[in-house]
Amino acid sequence: MNYIISNKGVVNCVVSGQTYTFGKNHPNYDKLIGYLEDSNVEYFEAAYDVESAIDHFCEGYIDVKNGTLQWDGIDMPELFTDRILKMKQEGFNFQPMLEFLNNMNENPSDHAIIELFDFMQHEHLPITDDGHFLAYKAVDNNFKDKWTGRFDNSVGSTVEVDRTNVDNNRNNGCSHGLHVGSLNYVKDYGDDNGGDQFLIVKVNPMDVVSVPHDAKYQKLRCCRYEVVSLFTDPLKDSVEMSEKPLQETTHYGNAWKEDVRQRIESLMTLMG
Repeated sequence: MNYIISNKGVVNCVVSGQTYTFGKNHPNYDKLIGYLEDSNVEYFEAAYDVESAIDHFCEGYIDVKNGTLQWDGIDMPELFTDRILKMKQEGFNFQPMLEFLNNMNENPSDHAIIELFDFMQHEHLPITDDGHFLAYKAVDNNFKDKWTGRFDNSVGSTVEVDRTNVDNNRNNGCSHGLHVGSLNYVKDYGDDNGGDQFLIVKVNPMDVVSVPHDAKYQKLRCCRYEVVSLFTDPLKDSVEMSEKPLQETTHYGNAWKEDVRQRIESLMTLMG
């Protein structure tokens, strides 16, 4: 089994006389390289062929080419590849991802979306069935924010500021805006002994403004979030389903698919 890995991680190989090409956004990238190193032909071929497994699950919205997930010919960012595979493995349907893409597409900033991808690489940040995502927050014992002490974060409340009042420069660490974080970040930021409250909050991708470089992309600035519950245990699944049935979802037609395609293409161009 002969193979070459480029500086960008693209692999070209020949296995049993068949030529294969795949990049880092292949769902089984690391496994495939391991099978190449071990000359394990059978496992390599099975791990490479994700097309049949993904095709039906993605309801025709996403194709697979050379083992890479594509939206109308445009490679999907790695976040979607990883999340879609986990959703399938955990038994969820594809609808939450469509809702997430729809909400993401409403964000006015390409840079904010790309920075959101950095944030969501962390564990315990599921998307929801209505296309939002869950994160964590630490507040004081009166459910007021720890920075200004002005915002009520009681369970069930919605906290909101004007988007123009949120710092969109990721080079600024501590700055103005509403903040949520990964579990590890919030646990470090909050004070158990001081009586701080730890919360699970729900954020719409359209309301994300920036993800600062500091703290290893573990905190996020947004203009709106909803306080869902007190924190008890880390969220483990890739999707968090609502206890209440959702209203009938909108049919996403060809015009919407083209709109999303253009947005993904713009994002992939920025990401290089």
